[in-house]
Amino acid sequence: MEIALYKDIKNDNNVDPEDMPVTRSPIFLPVYAYLYNKVVTVDFQATFSAVTVNVVSDVTGETVYSELLVNPTNVSIDLNGADSGDYRLEIISDEIALEGYFPL
Repeated sequence: MEIALYKDIKNDNNVDPEDMPVTRSPIFLPVYAYLYNKVVTVDFQATFSAVTVNVVSDVTGETVYSELLVNPTNVSIDLNGADSGDYRLEIISDEIALEGYFPL
């Protein structure tokens, strides 16, 4: 299952997303994420010097995974020990901030 990632428009441009114009063309995302058998795979399509990847429980707010990656190409996150529920994937660097939600 692909995890849809979204840019944090409000933080990037200080604009309310509801006031943004509707975009009809596809937007290139430099990162893609997938969930398969409780393993999240993050593929980086662009070069980043350093990226922090977090997985946070939406129910408890607890960070179940956090890692600073240097020049990442991909990372696999095994969540077999995590409880069932809804989670948020955060990908943060100097260049971009992305987040996506997924059930476990």
